[in-house]
Amino acid sequence: MRFRKRWTFHDAMKALWRLSVLCMLCTCVTARHRHDNQQRLRQVLQQRRQRINTGTEVSKWLTTKNEELRRWLEKISFASWNYETDLSEENAEKLNKVNIDFSQWKSTCVKEASEKLKFPGLSEDARHQLRILSYDIDPSNPEQLRKVNDIQTKLEQIYGRGTVEYNGTTLQLEPGITNLFESSRDPKVLSELWVKWRDATGKKMANLYTEFVELQNTGALEHGFEDLGDAWRQREFFDTPELVQIVEDLWQELRPMYVQLHSYVRRKLETYYAKNHPDFDFPKDGSIPAHLLGNMWAQEWNNIFDIVQPYPEVKEPDMNRALKEKGYNVGNMFRRAEEFYTSLGLYKMVPDFWRHSMLVRPTEKDREVQCHASAFDFYNNDTFRIKMCTEVNMNYFQTIHHEMGHIEYFMAYRHRPTVYREGANGGFHEAIGDTIALSVRSRKHLQTLGLLEDANVSEEEKKKSDINYLMNQALLKLAFLPFGYLVDKWRWRVFSGEITPDKYNEEWWKMRLEYQGVTSPVPRTNADFDPGAKFHVAANSQYIIYFASFLLQFQFYESMCQASGHTGPLYTCDFYRSKEAGEKLLNMLKLGGSKHWKEALKQMTGDTYIRTEPFKKYFQPLIDFLMNENKGDVGWAKAGINWERA
Repeated sequence: MRFRKRWTFHDAMKALWRLSVLCMLCTCVTARHRHDNQQRLRQVLQQRRQRINTGTEVSKWLTTKNEELRRWLEKISFASWNYETDLSEENAEKLNKVNIDFSQWKSTCVKEASEKLKFPGLSEDARHQLRILSYDIDPSNPEQLRKVNDIQTKLEQIYGRGTVEYNGTTLQLEPGITNLFESSRDPKVLSELWVKWRDATGKKMANLYTEFVELQNTGALEHGFEDLGDAWRQREFFDTPELVQIVEDLWQELRPMYVQLHSYVRRKLETYYAKNHPDFDFPKDGSIPAHLLGNMWAQEWNNIFDIVQPYPEVKEPDMNRALKEKGYNVGNMFRRAEEFYTSLGLYKMVPDFWRHSMLVRPTEKDREVQCHASAFDFYNNDTFRIKMCTEVNMNYFQTIHHEMGHIEYFMAYRHRPTVYREGANGGFHEAIGDTIALSVRSRKHLQTLGLLEDANVSEEEKKKSDINYLMNQALLKLAFLPFGYLVDKWRWRVFSGEITPDKYNEEWWKMRLEYQGVTSPVPRTNADFDPGAKFHVAANSQYIIYFASFLLQFQFYESMCQASGHTGPLYTCDFYRSKEAGEKLLNMLKLGGSKHWKEALKQMTGDTYIRTEPFKKYFQPLIDFLMNENKGDVGWAKAGINWERA
């Protein structure tokens, strides 16, 4: 039998002592725990106060720098305007000075922004603004920076002052040379103008451009970029490291369409010149001589529509003649464009626009101007202008809508901080006006304008007329794509050192043959510098944005057509007076550069990537026609460049 131990007084005292010790230990632990919690709470509150203080400090700094930047951009815009509307040495010096002064301010701003980017707890918006303000490609050496600005000005002067002598007359690019290129069918005349323009511009730039590339690459490397091309891509298409592959994939998707168009046009041209200029030796290798396509750079082919019209028996109206017969002049062409935008619920042009824009070439004989169409934001919220040497024709009517699209974008995001007063990317900015122009060029809208009669024709004749219409559009849009791609692909290779100065021109023509299937009218050498005959090369302006814009505009167009309630083939859509379409566009425009371009694209179209499907859908009836006509006889695989070793 097991007995229980008796509980004595000693045992009770011993248990009580143990309990006391345990309570003391618990009290100590609890106090310690409370102390630790209080300390952690103090740390959290301190960090929170620090983040608030940091956020307040950065916010104040950003407010100050945005205003300083606005004032600088206002100065630069006025200096640029004064120079481009009067290419005098005095204005060139003033522009150089303000650019150099701005670079000095920017250098300090970049350093401060880069330091603030290291702060913890920044909001995403603050971080985004700081990233933009920390971007720089200028060389830190003052002498190198001065040289960059000097060369940039000289390149633009060479281009802007370029003239050719023809039949005893001095011709400028616009309107003289351009008009001849659009209207002449004489291969000798076109070849002469083609060569003389390149002698007057690109050939004079070759050595300057080589030095220019070296200096700009120096700046790009200093700021952590691989080369200037890398810097350009990161600035224009932020956080899109796959951009090079994106544009290559887009081109490969569309190349079969281009090859069909190219082959059809080549065959039509060959037939035309065999009949009308039998002495001209048209290439038999599948290529097209670049001077026969109605454009100085063979980038748009709509001026040879009369030669390549699919159904010539269907009489198509002469839009240029229609504009003049309806009493259009430069002023009311601009007013018509403004009215289209306001019909969507967008903005009227400000009073300064009508008072001070340069809409035609000035008549002063001693005043040279840069006629390349441009839109200007002067960053003071009430000054926006266009600079053009406008003529009364449909090409200029379309260009007016394009440039006014820039102005609408400027006005939509003018309430944003200065760093966000830009497009989601450059392609967006270029696409806006062209999206509107797709609607303007529709048959429905041309009928609204009274430029096209609503003829009572058979269904068969209507189908043929539609193919004619789509051909005209393809000569503008589809024909442009390879040129829009290759200009910057060539420059990316130049900036990376893959193409060396002694191969600049040779590689240019190899790429023009590879992508466009065109050859030069006369043998070229490396003593020539034909890329410089294009404004955007001389002006150091990115060009891949135009390639992107020619696809984005069809995405925007499709989205706005859907918002307007359009039914039927995409190419028949006119969203004129649709407030729903205008609201969709305006909401995206107001974002400016405040959001990633993919986010802005999603808001406008529901997509987060550039798609080719709307482009294909628009032109599909024409492509079916071309494939049937070409019957597999396409391409220029056997062609070679027209080259002469210097």
